[in-house]
Amino acid sequence: MKKYEKFYKELRKKYTDQEIAESMLIPEDLTPQEQDKAKEALLAFRFKLLKEQTEEKRIYSDLLRFKYLMEDYIKENLFDPDKSFGKHLEEYVRILKRTKKRLSEDLGIHYTRLSRIINDREEPNIELMYRLEKHSANLIPALYWWKLVTKKQEYIIREDKKTRKKEGAKVKNPIKFRA
Repeated sequence: MKKYEKFYKELRKKYTDQEIAESMLIPEDLTPQEQDKAKEALLAFRFKLLKEQTEEKRIYSDLLRFKYLMEDYIKENLFDPDKSFGKHLEEYVRILKRTKKRLSEDLGIHYTRLSRIINDREEPNIELMYRLEKHSANLIPALYWWKLVTKKQEYIIREDKKTRKKEGAKVKNPIKFRA
């Protein structure tokens, strides 16, 4: 007796075959060859759907994927230089299949400034976050973009002992507490 027959008999007591078929996905016992064939068919179907997809839908789905990956990264406690604001912005440009020049025009900032931000040589301002939010049709909130910037700043504050010591030496009359 196959392992799902018992399960099916229990369901059959409560539901009709049509109700079961509409509400359940019952896995089939497949041989390895049948599994490979099913995987190939599914892959071919997915590629067919991708080919038929309009450019607008492709961009939308890629931006959703990008947004969810950004959310996951923001939730992480660690900063990764490979996932900086600039790297995310570069990926945004790639998804849109636009040039950096065109994006700089769309956002109303100078091309060299955008290039410096993408290459992590300059920090973006809050106004750019608002522009990116609007540019993405509000799909990627300004707050997500901003959290990428603050993640880097938090890392710098935690790790930069040298500057902390240097700046601490400039303080006169620090408050003292008795423990």
